[in-house]
Amino acid sequence: MLLAQEIVTEVAKVSSLERDVVKLDWESRQKCRQRLKSEAGREIGLALPTGTVLLPGNILYRDAEVEIVVEGAPEKVFVLRPESTEDYGLTCYQIGNLHRAIGFDNGAILVPYEPVLENQFCRLGFQYTIEERTFTHAARQSAPHAHAH
Repeated sequence: MLLAQEIVTEVAKVSSLERDVVKLDWESRQKCRQRLKSEAGREIGLALPTGTVLLPGNILYRDAEVEIVVEGAPEKVFVLRPESTEDYGLTCYQIGNLHRAIGFDNGAILVPYEPVLENQFCRLGFQYTIEERTFTHAARQSAPHAHAH
């Protein structure tokens, strides 16, 4: 088994490397310790620093023959397209208030699908569709935070 302890950041010196892929959904890309299998069948163990969030395009491993790259797996997401600036802001506020991840794509708001969240969106009067997309969080948090309620 291969071991990834950090994301490879240096540019490859050899362009003829075999490119192998690990497809991960949003939830899996947040886990810095796990065992994975690439599309070519290679086993790779992640032992990344705590708090590491993988992004599509991250290189987990590279040697003289192969590099293993993260790809985002399509998953169910809510796609919301508020019509006014005010509705856009209120929608983002409510999603944040529910402590859910949020992403953006060409003016649309993306949120990973959860049945419970669908009930909340209906209660709040949000118009949405459910689509299969690769979800990537809009911003990564650098420090822990908490809310007192």
